Amino acid sequence: MKNTVPALALLGIFGSASAQSAITIYGSVDAGVRNLTNVDAAGGDRLTMGSTGTSMSNRIGFKGVEDLGGGYNAHFVLESGFNSGTGALDAANTLFNRTAAVGLGGSFGSLDFGRQYTVAFRTIAVYEPFSYRFPTITYAVPASAGVRYNNDIQYIGTFGPVTVRAEYALGEQAGTVSGASAKAVGASYTNGPIAFGGAYTQRKPLVGGTFRDNSHFTVGGAYTAGKLRAAVGYADEEQETATVDTTSKYAWGGLTYAISPAISVSGAYYQNKAETAGVSGKRDLYILAGYYSLSKRTSLYAEVDRTKYRDSLVAPPAQTSQTGISVGVNHIF
Repeated sequence: MKNTVPALALLGIFGSASAQSAITIYGSVDAGVRNLTNVDAAGGDRLTMGSTGTSMSNRIGFKGVEDLGGGYNAHFVLESGFNSGTGALDAANTLFNRTAAVGLGGSFGSLDFGRQYTVAFRTIAVYEPFSYRFPTITYAVPASAGVRYNNDIQYIGTFGPVTVRAEYALGEQAGTVSGASAKAVGASYTNGPIAFGGAYTQRKPLVGGTFRDNSHFTVGGAYTAGKLRAAVGYADEEQETATVDTTSKYAWGGLTYAISPAISVSGAYYQNKAETAGVSGKRDLYILAGYYSLSKRTSLYAEVDRTKYRDSLVAPPAQTSQTGISVGVNHIF
């Protein structure tokens, strides 16, 4: 449920307003327990609480839209992540670590400024099997060329079934315009049961004391047939270093089936391959999850996942496999 209150009442500002505006408070609270095997060299298990959200990331947000007339609007989003186990913020020195953006919208689309989700992240959402659920377990987040950018200028326009996106994130570095910056373009098509899209990103991160080229592209699609949804995707990232380049490739595919209005199951396979100076590694993740909705806002979930590591991509304690089991509850408002 989203709670909407007049903006002037919430802010305690008195006087007349030339246009109607309102603020919506929304969020998600997710908590559960997770057991993961082979977390140390002895093969021990670890039982934890998914305090930042196991199924969905914990957040509280405020968003508002003001009608400017003539089909135009001003809008903003402020969103903060938190730890449901301790009550602490996700980022100690950042209040709105998830989103802090303001912009203008109309029939042309929207133009927003601030910290916001990247073009690649928004595009992958079209064909991500879990719709970014279980973000700390699946590979959808690391495959996205960065979840959010600071100092981002982003355009989004929807014209019929086609949505186009473009962004430029300022690096704010002395003596260079391109250093630490990022730019991207993307597009997606959604029409009935069919959805597909792709995005291309160029970044200039600081690597070894020098701003170096990083390129990323992703493509994928999804198809829904009755109660069944299938999704597949691919992403490729090339990072330049002082000596050799690093390549990371991601591929995934999954199915979601709605058993009833209250019960659904999802299963997916994610693969990550990486290579640096001829040394390669591979991770394979298999995940199966089920959801039971107690209401429109509250659901229970359970999942089991199995990860296999090969060559240079091994778990920190040098284990070749790990198995995780999670159960929890999620409430959205």
